[in-house]
Amino acid sequence: MKKLLLMALLLLPACSFNLYQENLKLGITAARMRLWKEALYRFKRAAELRETAQAYNNLAVAYEAVGDFERAEECYKKALNLDPNNRHIRANYAIFLELKRKERPGRKQ
Repeated sequence: MKKLLLMALLLLPACSFNLYQENLKLGITAARMRLWKEALYRFKRAAELRETAQAYNNLAVAYEAVGDFERAEECYKKALNLDPNNRHIRANYAIFLELKRKERPGRKQ
């Protein structure tokens, strides 16, 4: 019984990684189909399983797509905190900030 429990504990990180990868893949597929609620669910699940810059970047993009800019910005910041030199995330965040700046109410054109 102890050996079985030990084996299960040793395999748990691998299972967790596989679930993380599967949720990322499903989220990306949903996002490509513009199924943003499903994408949000999958990216949230991935971030719960493993706090990675990729998961938080994808989550930020999904939040941005549904118009939740506050959560999108939080996720971009978390992604950059986890991987500050990631050019892809930095580019996404810069575009987000530019769009956010242009969308401010009362801004003169």
